[in-house]
Amino acid sequence: MGRYQNIVGVITLWVVALLSGETPAQDKAPAQGNGIQSGTLKVAVVELQPFAMKTVDGQREGIAIDLWREVADKMGVDFELREFVSIQALTEAFVKGDLDLTPIAAMTAEHEVLLDYSDAYYMAGAAIAVPAQKAGHGWFRVVSRFLSMEFLQVIGLLISLWLIAGVAVWLFEGRRNPEMFGGGPAKGVVQGIWWAAVTMTTVGYGDLAPKTAGGRIVGVVWMLAAIISISGFTAAISSSLTVGELGGKVRGVHDLATARVGTVADSSAEAYLTKMGIRRVRSFENPLDGLTSLVEAETDAIVFLGANLEYLAKSEFVGRVEVLPGTFDDHYMGMALPSGSLLREPLNRALLGFVETDEWTQILKKYLGQGR
Repeated sequence: MGRYQNIVGVITLWVVALLSGETPAQDKAPAQGNGIQSGTLKVAVVELQPFAMKTVDGQREGIAIDLWREVADKMGVDFELREFVSIQALTEAFVKGDLDLTPIAAMTAEHEVLLDYSDAYYMAGAAIAVPAQKAGHGWFRVVSRFLSMEFLQVIGLLISLWLIAGVAVWLFEGRRNPEMFGGGPAKGVVQGIWWAAVTMTTVGYGDLAPKTAGGRIVGVVWMLAAIISISGFTAAISSSLTVGELGGKVRGVHDLATARVGTVADSSAEAYLTKMGIRRVRSFENPLDGLTSLVEAETDAIVFLGANLEYLAKSEFVGRVEVLPGTFDDHYMGMALPSGSLLREPLNRALLGFVETDEWTQILKKYLGQGR
């Protein structure tokens, strides 16, 4: 009889639990009055300079870390930092429900399906890192540009046009105007080239001038051609002299389609490259590994968060990596939580209250050298 009473007691407990919408194994942590669950929050971080990084003594700091500490203090919550080696591993832990929050998250439509976001605290954008050009300095650098293949090709084309015009005017003037274009074919053609050069550059010394009808027709045609082409040559020469500033195979977003591109796995930059149809993309666990592959010539460019690439280029890869100017695929940075988290509202209230203070401006200046 006692055995049956025990069975009935167990069934009764299950019925009560089902009617209340919970099972004995699904006890929820008690909630405080402000909607924040009690207990220590599990906060995920991944190495992402200057948002999260380690000091020499093993302490965590960075824009997102310092911001979260201030916000957690305002919320009155305890937390423990859990370190992950990659963004991909961090995301997987979120999906499994092992984490409560991460202060470093790119706010994208792809991740919104899996996560909830706080209000944004930073506007970020993707940038392109390429190998640093090993250009010289001072006069050597200037001379090297004048000896570049691009500059020599432009000058070669210009001289070819002078030669054509010089020969044409000599054919008409060589016999009938020997005092200016005579003295044999070699001397006459040289004189013709001189005339073509000074005419094109509008110097027009007047020491040489065609006198025959055919020569003057060549002169008119040449002057018209010079007016049309001189601006194009000027632009081409200027471009060939300045192209060394960026150099390399990748000089902008338009070059990524034909280059060996690297990025960080499961990042917003990877999603952007996929959306743009760029297929030759190699994924890395972290940006440090990606930039190492760039230095070792395994990739032509690394696409990732601009602030991170600039920080690493100035700290870890000085003189070996440079970040091209400008950003693209701009997006907001915020804090991410599991979908439906009770932390979202109190988090936003504390976050918005802090980013409006001068303390937040000081944090940005500390790590970026600039304010809001």
